[in-house]
Amino acid sequence: MANADTYGYSNASSSELLGLSNLVLQPYESNPNLKETFEEMYQMLVLQINSSNGPEVKKLESRLAAVCYQLGRIYHDTEDNTAMAESMFLKAKDTVKDHETEADNVLSVINSLNMLGYIKEKDDEDHEAALQYLLEAQHVYQEYNEERRGSATTANNLLPNCPKKHAIITTKNPLMCARLFTLFYIIEVYRNRGNITDALMCTHLTLKIQLENNLFLQSPLDWALSSALIATLLCQQNAYKQARHHLAAASTYMEKIIPKQYESLYNSETYKQYLADISRCWATYGLRLLKKSKTRLMKDKTHKEPPAIFSNLLFKNFNMLNEERMTRYYVNNFEDAQSLVNSIVINLNRTKKYYTFEKTASYYSDLCMDTCLSYKLLSYFQDNPEKMGKLFKKGIVDLEVTANRLNEESYMNVCRRIWYELGTVYSDILDIKYEKHVKNKLVLTDSAIKKINQYASSSIRYYSKFVESFYVQRKLPEYVCDSFVKPVLLAHLHMARCNNKKLVNQKNVKLDILFQCKKYYQTVVDYCDRDPRLESMIPVELNTCRELLQSYASRVDQLLKTQGPAPIAQ
Repeated sequence: MANADTYGYSNASSSELLGLSNLVLQPYESNPNLKETFEEMYQMLVLQINSSNGPEVKKLESRLAAVCYQLGRIYHDTEDNTAMAESMFLKAKDTVKDHETEADNVLSVINSLNMLGYIKEKDDEDHEAALQYLLEAQHVYQEYNEERRGSATTANNLLPNCPKKHAIITTKNPLMCARLFTLFYIIEVYRNRGNITDALMCTHLTLKIQLENNLFLQSPLDWALSSALIATLLCQQNAYKQARHHLAAASTYMEKIIPKQYESLYNSETYKQYLADISRCWATYGLRLLKKSKTRLMKDKTHKEPPAIFSNLLFKNFNMLNEERMTRYYVNNFEDAQSLVNSIVINLNRTKKYYTFEKTASYYSDLCMDTCLSYKLLSYFQDNPEKMGKLFKKGIVDLEVTANRLNEESYMNVCRRIWYELGTVYSDILDIKYEKHVKNKLVLTDSAIKKINQYASSSIRYYSKFVESFYVQRKLPEYVCDSFVKPVLLAHLHMARCNNKKLVNQKNVKLDILFQCKKYYQTVVDYCDRDPRLESMIPVELNTCRELLQSYASRVDQLLKTQGPAPIAQ
């Protein structure tokens, strides 16, 4: 069969799948009109500290640290003065050095360290310095928590003359909020450093803390989507149990918690979109599991167990709704694979209900490609060739309709993907029919001949549309860009192969087919001769082309010497 993975398009990279890594600032209401008030407070507190040496100094230092943090936010948010902001955040933590874990100081210190980490990461792209500040903030929180010092003192309580409306936004648990933002920023640093495993672990911890404290950094809907998104990363580590658990948690939250606790969000446009996105995550999980299962089946291969570090990535004491809606085990037979594919397709169709063709044609096309891929993978578990062919056909129903609806000028790259895929699928169906009727030497009925020729023509038609989309002045240019040249060359080989499998007995038609195939092979050889780099991309195919070109003269001679109609199959 034609290579199904030749012209694949990768999904989003793992660094883009961490739903919590948007690096949003911890909320704060900055008011430039308060700048003078806080600067006066700062000067007054510095004088008082310098002139005092009694027990009241610690209280004054705590107040100064709080003022420094407030000033730092004003300099950063309203004046875009990063240098002054950094100096204030550093002053905040240094003012209460060795007393960071006291109730009056812990919020000022953690929030200031968070901001220093944010600035180093966002503005300076200094990952190491950012991580150092954020790990220090994490250490301060852990030490405070271990000492069980009670509720942290908020800025509003430390600064009685500070207008409450414009201090740091308070929550029912400001310390936990600060802790979450520390983790939130650490995720971004790990992501940018490429430490995906660390980022994944940190993301789960952030989700877990939010769930247990009913405290969300963003919308509760974002919690559900983030939980679903990291399932993809868990799948990449073969941690299917944990991946499914996160998906089930996301669905449970959307279907059980949101309708009861957040009525204003339920059935909103955002809710519907996130519901569709989570369904797509379920489908992606299923496809990943199906691909791995197919690899194990074809190569008799056992995949690695997930790293032990992931074993505890679960939300305990959270009652899931129907976590078994999709298996977490590799499938080994057709019945289990079919059940998995049914679940994948159900979730893809749910996603299509929101992401319709009219709303987003490109994304809708991706969903149709995934449906096609699901049935193609399922075919590997099917022993009956006739039934395999039916699975291929079932998979491309929506894809062909979509191809005919797309505007080629607006969605050329999408059309190219679909044309290549349709050419590949029809080529696979052709192989099945050809194997059954020709290689096994069954009686070739008119119906069988017609179907084989139809599948060959359909495959060639779509491969031709793909190749012709690169034409300049009605012909293939001498050079095609690197990202497309390999699939363009392979498309020529596929067209030649499909042409060779057409069943005809007219000598002149067979000659036309031979000359057309020679033209396809010659194009491949000429391209590789012009650009030696291409030979390493398709070494086996290129050798085959050269061998076939050398044999063409004798094949033509043999055909011309044939008396009467040419044999239908050779």
